[in-house]
Amino acid sequence: MTLRTFASVLTAVTVAGWATSASPSAARADAVEDFYKGKRITMLVSAAPGPAYDLFARMLAGHMGKYIPGKPGFLVRNMPGAGGMVALNHAYTQGARDGTLIFTLHIALPLQQVLGRKGVRFDASKLIGLGRLSAGNTVTGAWHTTGITSYRDLYEKELLVGGGQLTSNTAMFPVVAHNLFGMKLKVIAGYRSLPEQMLAMERGEIKGLGSISLVTLQNWKREYLEKKQFVPLFQWGLRREKELSDIPTVGEIAKSPVDRKAVEVLATQMDLGRSFFMPPDVPPERVAALRQAFDRTVKDADFLAEAKKSNSDIIYASGPEVEQLVATVLGAPKDAIARLRNAMVQRSGGRCEEFSGATSCAKKKKKKGKS
Repeated sequence: MTLRTFASVLTAVTVAGWATSASPSAARADAVEDFYKGKRITMLVSAAPGPAYDLFARMLAGHMGKYIPGKPGFLVRNMPGAGGMVALNHAYTQGARDGTLIFTLHIALPLQQVLGRKGVRFDASKLIGLGRLSAGNTVTGAWHTTGITSYRDLYEKELLVGGGQLTSNTAMFPVVAHNLFGMKLKVIAGYRSLPEQMLAMERGEIKGLGSISLVTLQNWKREYLEKKQFVPLFQWGLRREKELSDIPTVGEIAKSPVDRKAVEVLATQMDLGRSFFMPPDVPPERVAALRQAFDRTVKDADFLAEAKKSNSDIIYASGPEVEQLVATVLGAPKDAIARLRNAMVQRSGGRCEEFSGATSCAKKKKKKGKS
């Protein structure tokens, strides 16, 4: 064999070796593309149309498909109820585990699992993180007609605030503030959604909101802040928001170390923000493809232009990072959880039906008759 012939054979063998070694990953990529081609991904939103969860989900659904192999379409489906628990229970127990379901995770739900709440039918530790688009504090606040301008006023004046189901942040946060801080917050629970609470406040049926995210205020009800219609009293978060630099956090208001530790468990949830997850058992190659598509979407010029148009700041976190945030909540100190569990008992307040029309209130489940 001549030297030239030997070199040709060696080159051919080497190229063939490269092709062989590269083929598994290429085959996986082809398999992902083949799977998604002609399919539609469901984007399940745990909130009613309008507020931040819905806004970010629709923005993501509008741009992410072009970065997924096979370019699948998206269908956005809203499933509000029980502070996001209805949607997560559905996704976990009935949702497709093949990579055709993405859902928003309400920030309060990992804690509901830790507390052993009735109705939890998921294990948040098994959820697969896709990524986060935004994060920010929520605020408890009063309508401008009340004359309440500081959290200190709540030690003297009663404020009726709206809330969803008692497991939702909109009801749970002010209940905790009432029980731990002694604030005269009377929670009117049972509203169907945050938009219904806001309408009830505008109509004067309630006088404030137990919890609303700054993100929602910024990109959906900007006039509340600009016209000073809504007065933030304190923030739920680990640090003050830049736009609300003069408004204290719950950690600053807490009167004892154990109370501070308890409310900071709640505040930690804020870093989860508007995160997106998948059910367990999605094939790894599809998880990788969807995470890569998510990461490319947050850098997409059209996506960023739409976010800017809606006054939405993109505060990105990766899939593994949002999984770690969930793990942090699930691993909260036992003494803080015990303190929270006691503080979450609603000892005073009212129901939506006593203050607003039936259409604003969540439907009560009918009790099954005895057979």
